[in-house]
Amino acid sequence: VSTQSTGGAFVAQYDNNRGPDQPGAPGFPGSNLFFKGHQTLKEQLQSMKDKEMLEAMRKIVEMVAKGQDVSDLFPDVVKAVVSKSTEVKKLVYMYLVRYAEEQQDLALLSISTFQKGLKDPNQLIRAIVSL
Repeated sequence: VSTQSTGGAFVAQYDNNRGPDQPGAPGFPGSNLFFKGHQTLKEQLQSMKDKEMLEAMRKIVEMVAKGQDVSDLFPDVVKAVVSKSTEVKKLVYMYLVRYAEEQQDLALLSISTFQKGLKDPNQLIRAIVSL
């Protein structure tokens, strides 16, 4: 990554030959692909189709595991808990547990989500929520 100063602001130039987990690589925070990727994930979460929501949640949890910040997706992830898919719900709760402390104001909005989860007929969902 090289930087240039332009009137007090720094402009970063990224090397597209870097590995996917290195700063400056396409898809890494700070690159245009990173932000386009978040927009795609938001669209998938808002689609209300379980298959698309599951694909988005898998990518989001993978990004969390790699240490990438996806906290900006918090409101969209909370809304995804309405999915009928147990797998989607499980991934949503994993995400909420990770970011609830950082996003306390938004986490308050997800309390009703946890209350609904405690009443879920699926024992796996009830167990995840009660952790």
